[in-house]
Amino acid sequence: MRISKVIVITFLWLLLGCNHNSKSVNVEGNESSIKKQTELILLGTVHQPVEHFNSDSLYNILVKIKPDLILFEVDSSFFTEEFQFKSTWESNENLATVKYMNQFDVDVRPYEFTGRNEYRIKIGSRPTDSRAIGLLDSLYRSNMLALQEQKIYAAFVELTDTLNSFAYQGAKAFNNTITDSISRIRQHYQYDKLLQIMRNNPLFSTTYLTKEDGDSISYARGYEQASKFWDLRNQTMAKHILHFVDLYKGKKIVVLNGYYHRYYLNELLSSQKDAHHFRIKDFYDY
Repeated sequence: MRISKVIVITFLWLLLGCNHNSKSVNVEGNESSIKKQTELILLGTVHQPVEHFNSDSLYNILVKIKPDLILFEVDSSFFTEEFQFKSTWESNENLATVKYMNQFDVDVRPYEFTGRNEYRIKIGSRPTDSRAIGLLDSLYRSNMLALQEQKIYAAFVELTDTLNSFAYQGAKAFNNTITDSISRIRQHYQYDKLLQIMRNNPLFSTTYLTKEDGDSISYARGYEQASKFWDLRNQTMAKHILHFVDLYKGKKIVVLNGYYHRYYLNELLSSQKDAHHFRIKDFYDY
């Protein structure tokens, strides 16, 4: 896979920054003074089994961390009143968590935006978002975009390919500050730069999808709704995480999240560390 000079330079710059920061962390104060702090582990995941990462990989990570609480990226509809899963399904997170629950004493709670998929359909962002990108891709392949728009879309595709490639390299590859930074850039392209192209191209404002309720929504408007929901969803998940941080003081909390979310959750939660008395750690700190 070809990686542009811009991305390579970004990697090197971030790597140097990470090395510098890691040296600073090693000389911070006495660890005994922060032992009672709540530990929050933002554990980025891949939902389906791939090379070098599957449910057993995730289970082994959980065994090393020994969490008191696992926060799961679904809403409460997936749980019974006793917070047992209503069913199991073939995802790395579900299989690993159920296995861990059967072997160890741990609480599991949902933290996702309630009714996520239903809400997307209601506001018209699904399936409008994927259809809008499909239309944009066809315009790109037909050479019907302006030069600057072509460059933006090509960069988006390259960023996506780069970010997806980390999924096949093991958990450390998608749980680090470099990958988080690439995720941030990639999502900025998806929800800001691509949206601007759609706003500038009349075709996206005059192409419509009929929603389930009978109303119609333009591709441009539907994609704008998807962009807003990306922010709302992450903000809501961070709010729910902080709720559990306050409930489980002094405990170890693992937050299972698709690794595209990790950068956003980290940014939202980092500003709250002092107010809620917790620290954020990586799984390989254990």
